[in-house]
Amino acid sequence: MFKKMLHRNFFNKQIVILFFLYLSLIISFVLGENSTGGAIIDYINQKKISEYFSLNFSDTLNQYDNFTTRHSPILIMILGVFEKLNFSDSFIRFLHLNYCLLLPFFFYKCLEVKFKNINAHVFFLLIFLIFLSPTFRSLAIWPDSRISGLIFFTFGLFYYLKFINEKKFNYVILNTFLIACSAYFSPNFSIFAIYFIFNFISHYGLNSKKTFLILLLNSILALPAFYYIFYLEINFLTNSAAVGINDSEQNFFNNIFNDILISFTLIFFYIVPFLITKIIGIENPFDNKNIFLSVLIFLICVVNFDYNFLYTGGGVFLQFSNFIFGNNYFFYLIGFVSIFICLPYIIKSKFNIFIFLLILLNNPQYTIYHKYFDPFLLILFFTLFDLKLQISKIMLKKNYTIVFFYFLSFLIISNIKYLWKI
Repeated sequence: MFKKMLHRNFFNKQIVILFFLYLSLIISFVLGENSTGGAIIDYINQKKISEYFSLNFSDTLNQYDNFTTRHSPILIMILGVFEKLNFSDSFIRFLHLNYCLLLPFFFYKCLEVKFKNINAHVFFLLIFLIFLSPTFRSLAIWPDSRISGLIFFTFGLFYYLKFINEKKFNYVILNTFLIACSAYFSPNFSIFAIYFIFNFISHYGLNSKKTFLILLLNSILALPAFYYIFYLEINFLTNSAAVGINDSEQNFFNNIFNDILISFTLIFFYIVPFLITKIIGIENPFDNKNIFLSVLIFLICVVNFDYNFLYTGGGVFLQFSNFIFGNNYFFYLIGFVSIFICLPYIIKSKFNIFIFLLILLNNPQYTIYHKYFDPFLLILFFTLFDLKLQISKIMLKKNYTIVFFYFLSFLIISNIKYLWKI
């Protein structure tokens, strides 16, 4: 009886915390939180396009590459429908905010499937962290296609994890459809279709009928995008999102060494609190192989690093290094530590190497923004990455306090940094 009451009280406590986190979103909605720094500007720019869609859908769609955006038109088209119905801007944004609650919900469902024998209370503690994400909060309040892409990607992950457990083909179909939807909302996610296709084909075999159906379905789902971008030549993806960058400059894979070093620092940023609390088990970084590879990768990246800080982006450590010290030296120090600590996790398995390469390909643009990794990496850590997870340790009060306040501090600092610029 006492155990049942304790369980009920704990569950009620989770609901109360969720309510207050949701309430914090509502308050931020009223105040116009913009903790990523660029959410409002991006929304204002795309709102002009959604208004064009509401007035003349066909012409706007056929001339979409003339607008200064590299965002997919899908969400903007949907917002244009609401504009056509004369919904107020506040109402449209409020609807979007509540729709974005699907992200923590789908993340919770992924955790349920991945960790069947773990107390569900643990999952609540992890999804609370989504509500502390500056990207989630800002892009929920100021509608952006990135968050929609992540919602569908996480929903697709749910069915992939279901497939891993049950090997049912209908889960393959659902995963394929949802990952395609995520790519249509945010094209960066399209690259992860390779990961799922590879694993499905590995299971069914290259010459099986089901493999043929998987490839056929992916091809059919990709046709509208290929027709729109390559046949109609409406290639909005090459538009620059960087402040001050010349459109004639190469926007894709300008310098892969920039991508590698920045990506390592961002992975390090998100993995740190889970390493401190041993929720993610420690991999020995002092192995001779790791020391050699870390030094080699770091030196190659630093020698070739030419990311222009004035174009904005670059992640939290590059921003901090230039804001406080006016140079990249602190960033380079964190870059080496990041490679040294994170590389053992990446080379631990072929799946981790595969995922890391896809993370690099996921951000082919010259500018790399922190929002591309937040809370994307958090979700990947607990779903796809092969890590020594001791997820139950998050139940320890000391551990969760460290993790919670780590991400809360980042949210607070993000808001202070934005307000400082104002």
